[in-house]
Amino acid sequence: MGTKIKLKGNESFSIREGWLTKGIFEVKNNPRAFSQSELTDILGMGSNMVKSLKYWLQTANLIKEFKKNEYELSELGQLVYIYDPYLEDRFTLYFIHLNIVTNCEKAYIWNLFFNKCNFQEFSKKDLIEQIEYLLDTDNLEYNEKMLVDEISVLLKTYVDDEKGGTPENNFTCPLAELSLVNKIGKDKYIKKKPQMNELNELIVYYCMLNQLQEKDAINIDDLLKENNSVGKLLNLDKMLLNEYLEILKRKGFIRINRTAGLNMVYTNRKVSTEEIFKKHFGKEHE
Repeated sequence: MGTKIKLKGNESFSIREGWLTKGIFEVKNNPRAFSQSELTDILGMGSNMVKSLKYWLQTANLIKEFKKNEYELSELGQLVYIYDPYLEDRFTLYFIHLNIVTNCEKAYIWNLFFNKCNFQEFSKKDLIEQIEYLLDTDNLEYNEKMLVDEISVLLKTYVDDEKGGTPENNFTCPLAELSLVNKIGKDKYIKKKPQMNELNELIVYYCMLNQLQEKDAINIDDLLKENNSVGKLLNLDKMLLNEYLEILKRKGFIRINRTAGLNMVYTNRKVSTEEIFKKHFGKEHE
């Protein structure tokens, strides 16, 4: 008997425009916000949507439970509240993306999609079959209908499926702005690498530091191929990764040793999430 994976904590809703901002402000003002029966009226959302909002705030590591039914902003939540509460900067959206896809407990299918689904082009059917294969291989139990629903939410997270959709469209997930997955046909999708002018090198460094954990050095191939690696989570190929490494080297964050086929990256110093936000947004919010 395999382990049963948790599905549909999101109540079949992807994040909608304005949701995370509402949730951050509510939790900041009232730790017991999600225990209030009138929260549905305050937020103008149905009860299932409120459950979904709480799920996404926790999954993105924007809030944490510090006492039963009482929540506070996490370190990341505080930084978003201070620097970009309306999620106007793609920089912030990348942080939210990275925290969601590395949250195996709450977003296991998201983690599988970026780490294990190595195809570039795929249909929804291809994706369902690949995810089912991966779950079966790991002897994980799941409800097939719920899994299909979960994959639909995954695609809605990254794809603006509305014709002529705009960021103001209430049904569009803000993470669609990252264009990590694009729709290229009626039922055809493609994983897309980001443009250099849209992905800040500090995001790459943050992701790299998370991958390194306590280590100070890593092989460049591991930055591409390991689970939860920079390459996997941000759709970077070898050429693009090397461009980012050269920028980080030039700015003094890392050293690179390519002699004797080593291809090793060494961190010069580790920076906190707070320092990364300050470097990007500046100190005017202090």
